[in-house]
Amino acid sequence: MVILYFVSAIIILGTHAQNILPSFGQIFTEAFNFSSMVQGGFWGMVILGVRRAVFSNESGVGTAPMFHGQSKAHLPVQEGLVAMLGPFIDTILVCTFTALIILTTGAHLDGEKNGILMTLHAFDRSLGISGQVIMMILVASFALSTLFTYSYYGTKCLSFLRDKNSDTVYNLFYIGSITFAAIASVSLVVGLIDLAFALMCIPNMIAVVYLSPKVTEALKAYKVNTKI
Repeated sequence: MVILYFVSAIIILGTHAQNILPSFGQIFTEAFNFSSMVQGGFWGMVILGVRRAVFSNESGVGTAPMFHGQSKAHLPVQEGLVAMLGPFIDTILVCTFTALIILTTGAHLDGEKNGILMTLHAFDRSLGISGQVIMMILVASFALSTLFTYSYYGTKCLSFLRDKNSDTVYNLFYIGSITFAAIASVSLVVGLIDLAFALMCIPNMIAVVYLSPKVTEALKAYKVNTKI
């Protein structure tokens, strides 16, 4: 899924190469000017950025350790280093490519505020009908992989709190929540997701701060043993 997106993004950016540097300039100009800070509110923009970053890579939420904990790495630090690739790929690469695609193709000028629709317009402008097909495949792949992943998260948490026979009950509730999300407004669903992430972040960040000295010790020992 990521490879297909990167290849498509490189093709689109290649056909609009002359707009890449101006788009970077526009990003920094619009982000760091007095008008943006006054109109949007500096802390409001920071909070919005954090919300979307968490939505993108789940850093600090506490969900990623559930599948990283299933790895066959010999040392926890090794898997931790692998886990750091997630935020880099999801946020630094994918989000930057998406922003450049939208800006270089002028899709942001269509008046659409939904990020997926703006990206779809950008793909449609550059790749035509094939761009629409690629976006459909990408969105469907992302949606299905997310659905299965969060089903796994929920069953793991519930089986820890109760017993392994609770999986069926959770999955029935989970299917019901998917049905509700399909008929509810996008703003309501995104708001509920943001609230759930915030409630997960609070206890997880307390644990992160509490355990950070142990992580630092483990990383130092790993560097000594591997001669980094």
